[in-house]
Amino acid sequence: VMTDTTVAFDPFEDGFREWPYDQYARLRAAEPVHRSALLQGWVLTRYEDIAALLKDPTLSVEIDNATPNDITRGEIERRHDQEQEGDERGMTLVLLDDPEHARIRKLMAPPFRARSIEGWREMIQTEVDLILDRIVPPSGERGAMDVLTDFAYPLPVTVFCRMLGFPDEDSPKFRYWTQCVAKNLDPVLTPEEREECTRGTDEMYEYLEQQIVEVQNDPRDDLLTQLVFATDDDGRRLTHGELLAQLITLYVAGHEPTTALIGNGLLGLLKQPDELAQLQGDLDGLLVNAVLELLRFDGPNQFVRRVAMRETRLGDAVVQPGDVLYVSLAAANHDPERWGSTADEIDVDRPDAKSHLQLGAGIHACLGGHLARVQAEVALGELLRRCTDLELAGDPTWSERMVLRSVATLPVTFTAV
Repeated sequence: VMTDTTVAFDPFEDGFREWPYDQYARLRAAEPVHRSALLQGWVLTRYEDIAALLKDPTLSVEIDNATPNDITRGEIERRHDQEQEGDERGMTLVLLDDPEHARIRKLMAPPFRARSIEGWREMIQTEVDLILDRIVPPSGERGAMDVLTDFAYPLPVTVFCRMLGFPDEDSPKFRYWTQCVAKNLDPVLTPEEREECTRGTDEMYEYLEQQIVEVQNDPRDDLLTQLVFATDDDGRRLTHGELLAQLITLYVAGHEPTTALIGNGLLGLLKQPDELAQLQGDLDGLLVNAVLELLRFDGPNQFVRRVAMRETRLGDAVVQPGDVLYVSLAAANHDPERWGSTADEIDVDRPDAKSHLQLGAGIHACLGGHLARVQAEVALGELLRRCTDLELAGDPTWSERMVLRSVATLPVTFTAV
């Protein structure tokens, strides 16, 4: 008896790491609201559903509201263990609902507004130039680099250490720590992996605690001082625990996705030489839109998670209160219903690229979105100005993460301009 092939969400499928979008397309075609046995929740892949859900005030981001299952239980237990140690690292903005979310976000927001971030553009340009000066040979010579290791990894960590007033020599430690924290976001890890990630996170906490104490005793002119002393209309500040949780989130959100955007974006362009040539031919005119299009085309944030608080009908499915929704921003950004027949291709002058959902929407829209974009604009712009005839010098490799997708190595050769 012939049965229809069933679709399933399977991050372990061959080729998924290199290009998950074919699997998302199959899910979207067969079951856009898909009950995943692996994740014990719903996987959503349609633009229209996802754009609406991101703005739905009745959904929660707090995992305590989920119906207990193996995956949610593990996370809740890890959080309760931390809380018993007096550790509030679960208090991150991205895992809180209003009104707590709104209170913390209001305290955090001023330094991340577009105007404030534009004030850092010059510093970012300086850091990009310093890195490229070490990599790019004299004009006309052929050069080589691993875009990730040599360029896209060091940049955001250095930028953040600069903004927060941390010593440069601490950058490499931060790079390791943020990778630990980022990997800890994945719902499925071995106990050994989980343990290493948790150890890295603990070390990062101790370092940040020490920096906060220094700033409290001796305020500086930097982002950390702004956040330590930020006060709301009622004269309240972030608690020590809240501040730590936000700093960790900022580091991961400010570092890993920026690195991935530069790496994934450049790889995409290398695979579409016509688009790369068009962009390189008009960097001043196209760069800002091209970065929005690269966020759409292969942005790092594959999923955000929400918890249903009431019975909701989504397409043919009925979602119950307590059900966990894995909302695939990346799948939405490739939905041909929204993006047309070129959904799986880069179009550097796509007129509606800014409608991508990579940075979320609604009250949880990414706080550091502008910072990530500015870093990517400066980094990619400068790289494409100084390096011509860019070519892949070997196969790229991919990180093993499901939630934050990123190319891990990207060897290229180029001619110095």
